[in-house]
Amino acid sequence: MEGLKAALETTKQVIALSTGVITLTVTFLEKIVQPQSNSPRQVPCTLKIGWISFGLAIVCAMWTLMAITGTMNALDREARSLPLNPSQREATQNLADGTNIRVPAVVMLLFFAVGIGLMILSGFYL
Repeated sequence: MEGLKAALETTKQVIALSTGVITLTVTFLEKIVQPQSNSPRQVPCTLKIGWISFGLAIVCAMWTLMAITGTMNALDREARSLPLNPSQREATQNLADGTNIRVPAVVMLLFFAVGIGLMILSGFYL
């Protein structure tokens, strides 16, 4: 159960960091991206894709949170000897494998890493 709690906290951190990066870069976009003479402001493609990547990391983080919640609920019901529906039974039996949590968590971390990389790359273009 402690592993699930650690995964929960990690997922919350990814959500907080992703929303923070998006918020800060959008808020201070006029300071980050300076327009050339009288032309409109051109936001680098790397920055746009970075925002999308962070947004997808947040979506996957929500998916991960729901999977963790479902697994913890199933474990709690099993510990109290309450009846389990088939998906809850599967969640408790497959906890060692944990693909219901592992898959969205890995995808979340990949999107987060890509977002971080693109933000760093954007810094070289600005």
